[in-house]
Amino acid sequence: MDSITQAALGGVVGELVLGRKLGWRGMAWGLFFGTLPDLDILVSPFLDEVTRLKWHRGISHSILLMFVGAFVFSKPLSWLHRERELSTIRAAWFVFLAWSTHVLIDVFTTYGTQILEPFSDTRVSLNNMSIIDPLFTLPLLVCVLITCARVQWNVIRWIKHRFASGHRPEELVFTGRSARIALTLSCLYALFSFGMKLRATKVFEARMIAELPKAELVQVAPSMGNTILWRGLAETDKGYWVLHWSPLDQEQGKWDFYPKYETLTEHLRDEPIYQGIDWFSRGYWVARRFPTGEIQMADMRYGAFRNLKTGRQEPMFQWVLYYDQDGNFQSMQGRPSELDAKASLKLIWRRLTGHLSQWQSIKSF
Repeated sequence: MDSITQAALGGVVGELVLGRKLGWRGMAWGLFFGTLPDLDILVSPFLDEVTRLKWHRGISHSILLMFVGAFVFSKPLSWLHRERELSTIRAAWFVFLAWSTHVLIDVFTTYGTQILEPFSDTRVSLNNMSIIDPLFTLPLLVCVLITCARVQWNVIRWIKHRFASGHRPEELVFTGRSARIALTLSCLYALFSFGMKLRATKVFEARMIAELPKAELVQVAPSMGNTILWRGLAETDKGYWVLHWSPLDQEQGKWDFYPKYETLTEHLRDEPIYQGIDWFSRGYWVARRFPTGEIQMADMRYGAFRNLKTGRQEPMFQWVLYYDQDGNFQSMQGRPSELDAKASLKLIWRRLTGHLSQWQSIKSF
C-alpha cells in the first residue's frame, strides 16, 4: 500500500511491542521499519524496465527476508537500548512484526507481493483492498498523530519543569491503548473488505451465468480508495468483460468489452520487456496500435481512469512499445493524457453511490 499507511502501521506495531520499554522511541523505530521494505525503490532508477518490474515488492518483501531482517537487526537494536533492558528476543519480534505486517497489507492489494522470493517470482495478491484506502489508514494515522502530540507536550512540560525546579520530570508512560484501538479498527475494516469481496463475487458470478456463460471470472477487486465499489474482470477467448457493482446501485450496470488483439504483439514476443509485462500482468493484458504505429499493452487487472475531457477510458497500467528509426526496441510506461484526476475521483464517488449514467457514458479503450 502507500508509504503513509506502511509507516503508520509500523509505528503502531512499534508502540505496541516496544512502547512500554522505549516510550516514544518504539513508535519511531516502527515508522522506520514499517517503511524499510519499500526502500527497494531507491535502486529503481539504476535498473532496466524489466528488472524494475520484478524488483519492487520482490526480495525485500519475501518471507525469507522477514526472518533474516529480524535476526540481523535485533542485536544492534537491543544493544542501542541496553540501558532500558530491551531484550534481543523482544527486538527480534518487533522487527519481524513490523516487516511482516508491511508485507501482509501489500498482499491485500492487486499489485501483489513476491513473498516466496528467491524460490519463486509468483506474486501473491488477495485483491481485497485498494493500494490507497483512507478508511484503513485513518485509525493508524490518528494513533501516530496522538503519540506525536503527547511527545511534543511532554517536551514542553520537560522544558518548563527543568527551568522552574531544576529537576527532570517523570518520562511519559506509553500503555499502548491508542495503538490497540487503532489496530483493532483497521483490522475490522480489513475483515469488512473480505466480506464485501465475497458479496461482490456472488453478484458477478450470478450476472455471468445469466449474461456471459462462456466467460471465466478471473478477478474481483475494489475500485480506487474504497471497498464499496467493486470491479469484476471476466475473460473470454476474444477479450475481457468488466462490470462494476456497488451495494448502493438502484439498477444493474452494463458490461464493458475490451478486445485482446494479441496478434498485434506477435513480432515483440522475443523482447525481454514484452515478457516482463506479460509476467507482471499475469497474462491479463490487451494490445492496441496507435495511429503513429506504436503498440500499447495495458494491464487489465488495474482497470482504467475515466477521462471526462476525452470521453474515453485510459488504462492505469500501460506501456508503449516500438522500434526506433535505427531498429532498436524502445519502451516506456504510458501515462493518461489530459486527465483531470480530481474529476475522475469525483466520478468514482458518484458511481459508488449508485449514479450510473455518466460513468457508463465513458467509452472503453
